[in-house]
Amino acid sequence: MSLERKYSNPSRVSPILRIEQVSELLGCSIKHVQNLQKAGRLPPRTRVSDRIIGWRENDIEAWLQSNREEGSDE
Repeated sequence: MSLERKYSNPSRVSPILRIEQVSELLGCSIKHVQNLQKAGRLPPRTRVSDRIIGWRENDIEAWLQSNREEGSDE
């Protein structure tokens, strides 16, 4: 598959979630998300630009699914 074809399909690109969106999705405070991130318990963040850093939506969804399967309380 060519690079042009691979990246021309918008459904293949996972949106970037900001910390506010992740906290809402997890049902916790922004501070808790920061603590999870500092402890290395969340997937790595992605830098979009100098001022925009976030998590790929599909990484957070996979992390949530993994925690559900393990029976974790995250």
